[in-house]
Amino acid sequence: MAEKDILDDEDDFEKLLNNFINNKTDGTEDESDDSAFIKLSTEDEKADKQIANEIDQDLAASIAAGKEAAVEQANQPNLGCDESELAQAFINFKTSVNKLSGEKLKRKFECDFEIDDLYPNYKPSVGRILSNDMVNGWLLLAKMYPNDVGNFSPSSSDEEFLNFAEKLTNQDLQLAIISYVEVLIDMESCELSYQAKLIKYRETHIKRIMYEEYLARKERQQRFVEAIKKRNFPIDAERLVSNYFRVAQKDFDGAYKALTTNPAIFAPIDFSKIKPRFFGLIKVTPKDGIRLNIEIGKFLKKLKA
Repeated sequence: MAEKDILDDEDDFEKLLNNFINNKTDGTEDESDDSAFIKLSTEDEKADKQIANEIDQDLAASIAAGKEAAVEQANQPNLGCDESELAQAFINFKTSVNKLSGEKLKRKFECDFEIDDLYPNYKPSVGRILSNDMVNGWLLLAKMYPNDVGNFSPSSSDEEFLNFAEKLTNQDLQLAIISYVEVLIDMESCELSYQAKLIKYRETHIKRIMYEEYLARKERQQRFVEAIKKRNFPIDAERLVSNYFRVAQKDFDGAYKALTTNPAIFAPIDFSKIKPRFFGLIKVTPKDGIRLNIEIGKFLKKLKA
């Protein structure tokens, strides 16, 4: 082939290639493909936004629910350690019995006890309600499993209960038995804790009463002292009243008789404070002390302070 022919063929090839490129880039076919791509991208973007919005809404709802639960929990007083363990053991027992009863008897395990009954603390009245529910739960288990639970004594020891539970193959029944024992143990702990609190309360109550009585006695003593001082008797009023009240705690009748007939027993007459009679012409004698002792006794017998 001549050189000129080869060059012509190459020129023709270049022309064909250029035409092909021009046809691909003339904007008609590509434009439709781009439009389809843009349309698809827009739909995907809308779908993504919708999903994102749904996620945001679910997240916001979860956060709001979490905050509400947190506020409710903050306002709810915390259970004590013993009450908390009892509550969890009861929930485990009720859940297990409910599941077994629903499968075998097609009915729920109804209970009168509620966890809220443990607030603010365990009480014997709540324990009686819970005990009744536990008995009913055990009878329900015995009805469903007469060959296992029905032949096992509910008055067995804790160790016997646990050994019995280990031999069971039904996990729900096993959990029910273990939870039953835990409830009994936790109830006993709550009862002991309640009794300890009750004893402490009674001690505090008695101490408060004794303190109030002490304050009342001191107030009454002070009224007696002030009344005696107003009469200017030659006697130590504080000593008289203090000694009388001290003796009266052991022997009220004897102390009162002595106070009203011979008050000098509780505090001696101070002769230095007895004024001489007849403008000092008659000196003070022991008879004056006896006279004043009787006078003070009569005054105290009529005194109501």
